[in-house]
Amino acid sequence: MNKKFSPAVSVIVPVFNEEKYLPVCLESILIQTLTDFEVIVVDDGSTDQSLIVAESFLERFGGRLKVVTLAENTGSGAVPRNVGLDLSCGKYVFFADADDLVVDNALETFYTFAETFGAQVVYPDCGFTCGEEIIPPELDVAVWDANNIVEEPTFEPEDFSRRVENFLSLRYKWPPWAKFIRRDLLVDNEIKFPRMRISEDVIWTFELVCLAKKFLRVPTSLYVQRKHQTSMTRRKRSPEDEIIFWTNPLIDGVDILNEFMSRFKFFDENPSLRLQVLNLFATIHFTHMTEAFKAMDTAAVYEVFLREFSKSGGDRSALISYLLVMNNLYRNELMT
Repeated sequence: MNKKFSPAVSVIVPVFNEEKYLPVCLESILIQTLTDFEVIVVDDGSTDQSLIVAESFLERFGGRLKVVTLAENTGSGAVPRNVGLDLSCGKYVFFADADDLVVDNALETFYTFAETFGAQVVYPDCGFTCGEEIIPPELDVAVWDANNIVEEPTFEPEDFSRRVENFLSLRYKWPPWAKFIRRDLLVDNEIKFPRMRISEDVIWTFELVCLAKKFLRVPTSLYVQRKHQTSMTRRKRSPEDEIIFWTNPLIDGVDILNEFMSRFKFFDENPSLRLQVLNLFATIHFTHMTEAFKAMDTAAVYEVFLREFSKSGGDRSALISYLLVMNNLYRNELMT
């Protein structure tokens, strides 16, 4: 592939140690009814046979597959996705996870919606889920937000305040695979995934919500998310390690979100909404720390916060105080 090749869609697949599921993922892309696409697999320093699996598909894709290897594991899907985007040539971009599947007419359906309605982002209100079986015997329908599902293709309001309020009401699902996107929207606005272990998709989604003028919601299931206990967020960790796991991206994410919102006069004029966005981001992380809070006293939590925040530099006293207040609130809620 080269820059003269301009397919309709670029499918970007970040991979780290997914030799078990990657063949099914690539097969699901290979059988798409839309054939005008390229696939960019970015191997994030896998230590299993993932790279060999990906390369075994090169001939079958007939020149439409490129396999890129990063020198070492970067710790999340952020960097591989950004690398894939830099190498992509399609009019549209779609991110698929290596352990998931794509419905056989997904790319054609997404593309048709985008072209028909002139959408920059196509967002499905529902999808499918499956278990850990390599080839799932059946699929379950998952509706991201049952109270807000649309019955026909519907544009989100262009009004900025309503977009932000919809984001705050959790109207949008975070994962990259829940959006089919005009590549020029990402490139022209320099929308990339921040280099964070987790929650980079929350920030990325917020930027899309703020910057995409034509954001189309559709009531169509086109993607299959595989749910298994080996995913990064579901792994078992000690209480202290769990707090560290969720605190580090919280520290970085608050800074990134704050810097992004500083570009908009809207947030200067609406400081309460700016604070609500930051509070939502913090709350997402605190929710995942709930069990760890049960197992540790406030003093121990404070020591963890202090140690982790000191690594980031700068005066973090206000944010540490906020976290301790949130910790106590969660503790009181858990005890009532």
